[in-house]
Amino acid sequence: MKYLYVCLFMAVSLGAYGQEESTKSNNASSRKHEVRLDVLEAVVVPAIEVNYEYVISQYSGAGVALHLNFNDGEYLEFQNFALTPYYRQYFFNKQDFGARGFFVEGNLRMATGDEFLDGSGDDWTQFGAGFAVGQKWTSNNGFVFEISAGIGRYFGSNDIGPEVYPRGGFSVGYRF
Repeated sequence: MKYLYVCLFMAVSLGAYGQEESTKSNNASSRKHEVRLDVLEAVVVPAIEVNYEYVISQYSGAGVALHLNFNDGEYLEFQNFALTPYYRQYFFNKQDFGARGFFVEGNLRMATGDEFLDGSGDDWTQFGAGFAVGQKWTSNNGFVFEISAGIGRYFGSNDIGPEVYPRGGFSVGYRF
């Protein structure tokens, strides 16, 4: 009977061994932060758009985009500054480290700019909401390429500022 108690005690002791293994690694699954630059904005319009995205899970991410225009309202851009927080849901993702592939984005925007339609030279500030769709590719070493397109509408639009805003571009970046 003593032999049975000793074997039972050993089995329970071995099963209760709970040393945690360190899972820290430098692979893509442990990277949660991403910074991207919209190269289309930088090349076509003298403007810069920088995006930061936090990977919430393999199917979702949240971020913010900062847009600065250096063109003084010429060409197609009439806004000088825009801040766009967004949330993304990723679909058809078969990779372990997620937040890549086809996505749908919901966004909000606060933008300021110079005269738009009336030619009065008045400054404007608008708030709006929109959506975008796109595709993101992420390499195992953290480099990111993204194509997206979307549109949004400003709330309470007046005659000075625009009624809609575009969202999207070609972005490259790094996930760390």
